[in-house]
Amino acid sequence: MNFKNKIAFIIAILLFLSIFAQEAKPTVSVFYKEKEPSQKVLAKVKSLLTDFQKNYQIEYFNIDKKENSGLIAEIGLPSEHFPFAVVIDKKFTAVIDGKIVSFVHFPIFMKGIGRHEGNWSLHHLKTVLAQPKLLYPQNFLPVLKEEATDCED
Repeated sequence: MNFKNKIAFIIAILLFLSIFAQEAKPTVSVFYKEKEPSQKVLAKVKSLLTDFQKNYQIEYFNIDKKENSGLIAEIGLPSEHFPFAVVIDKKFTAVIDGKIVSFVHFPIFMKGIGRHEGNWSLHHLKTVLAQPKLLYPQNFLPVLKEEATDCED
């Protein structure tokens, strides 16, 4: 192989690696329901995610659709009812300022919604998207308040 062919070969490999690297963006998976409370959260999360479209591949999954149940189980989301979740490369738990936060159930701004109140905020989500190293290696589902009433999600 002569010098020009070697250079062309190296350039081709670099282009291939560049294209592959662009396609290998981390994935943000958003799980939602079609009911009003989940849709309210979905609108706010979608708005926040517009700032991160260059850094992440963003996918949306309706929790109630049967074809998404395998993915839900694979990730470790609740096997029973949950209204909303945001998963970043199959992780939904982070440690922010020493506090464990799980992006499952409703965020803090939905306080009073009932049993499915989570412990995360949009600020937490934005922080973790900007600093994915905050994601915890293991996922933890939040503990729900048993005495709280069910929500209409």
